[in-house]
Amino acid sequence: MLDRQSAGPRLAAVVMASGDSRRFGQTDKLLMPVKGCPMLAHVLRALPMPLFCRRVVVTRNEAVADLAVQEGFEPLFHSLPDVSDTIRLGVTAVRQADGCLFSVGDQPFLTAATVERLARRFANAPDAIVRVCYGERDGNPVVFPKALFDELASLQPGQTGSAVIRRHAGCLIRCQAEHARELWDVDTREDYRALEARGEG
Repeated sequence: MLDRQSAGPRLAAVVMASGDSRRFGQTDKLLMPVKGCPMLAHVLRALPMPLFCRRVVVTRNEAVADLAVQEGFEPLFHSLPDVSDTIRLGVTAVRQADGCLFSVGDQPFLTAATVERLARRFANAPDAIVRVCYGERDGNPVVFPKALFDELASLQPGQTGSAVIRRHAGCLIRCQAEHARELWDVDTREDYRALEARGEG
């Protein structure tokens, strides 16, 4: 595994776990079980400590914050309304890093192998944006270099990191995931039931 001590640029991880699960229903989807443990736990375990100088989970949910602590992450608890707030809080917390990997909390099949490959690509190109994809489909996580931290912290309400990627498309490097299912996210109850129907839930 890549060792953060010998890899050159320092990479931090921010897991965005502040969604209100409106499309899913009242239950926080990140705590729903997938293969016997909370959905979010699978994502956190795909971001192993040796790759990162700091690992943060940004959330509005106390139970999610507790899970973050259990998995060895720093919780950043807040009550702000927008996804741009989550991004700003996350990137501000890891300003000391040379790059920041942003991950969402609802991709339970993301693997540590894909995350390590992403980290290696960034280590070899520390001024680039490095994004996971599968085939022609772009997805998460995404690594942003330090030079773009100010832009991430200045996003307007409703904007996401995609706005920064579009402005710097020439800096984008794509990194293939091992499996298509790594990019699957769970937005609705129907998505969750589909996992169960395939025996993945």
